[in-house]
Amino acid sequence: MLRRRHYRRTSPGSMFSFVILVLILLLLVEGLLVVERKIRPSILAAAVMECDGIATMAINKVILEEVVPTVSYKDLIIVEKDKSGKIVMAQTNTVEINRIMALTTVATGEAVTEISERDIKIPLGKITDIYFLASYGPKIPVRLKPMGRVNTVVFDSFEDAGINQTRHKIYLQVITEVQVIVPLITDSIEVITVMPLADTIYIGEVPDTLINLSYPRRAAGDSGE
Repeated sequence: MLRRRHYRRTSPGSMFSFVILVLILLLLVEGLLVVERKIRPSILAAAVMECDGIATMAINKVILEEVVPTVSYKDLIIVEKDKSGKIVMAQTNTVEINRIMALTTVATGEAVTEISERDIKIPLGKITDIYFLASYGPKIPVRLKPMGRVNTVVFDSFEDAGINQTRHKIYLQVITEVQVIVPLITDSIEVITVMPLADTIYIGEVPDTLINLSYPRRAAGDSGE
């Protein structure tokens, strides 16, 4: 005996509701994608700023604690005077300069490696540039990864310090590259910091034989090695 099958017929109203629901979901997904594409650069910019500040503070701290206390001007510049006490020549102590650069390179590398192990999180409200929202919203995880390159440079400058006086300043410049990693986005940045090492004041005429530090100074924004 054959049984008659009964099929439930879908009402036009139910089909219309289903289509509307699908359209709403598609619009929501598309809207989220548009918002995500627009806020992604802001998230990356905030992460870069945060990591640059953290890395700069860590590098400055390690230089102040481990490098600067070991440096004195008389160790960096060897001054020769005549019998009357007049400076006739001043030479750069390249051995001491190289020691400082090597110490700085090692200390900086260790400092950046240490901060790479921290948990860095940025509130989503920080990308709004609205002060009272900066601490609110979901926390975006950020990682800072050292790229292994540290460029250490020692340079100097001369400036007037009064009547018949010249100040000689010696600086340490450190450039290191780090990678900023946020979910689905990465970027590499250079962290550049300059720290004064030592200075002195020359009274009277500065001799022509006072040798400027010949180490190449690399300015911020210069991408060459």
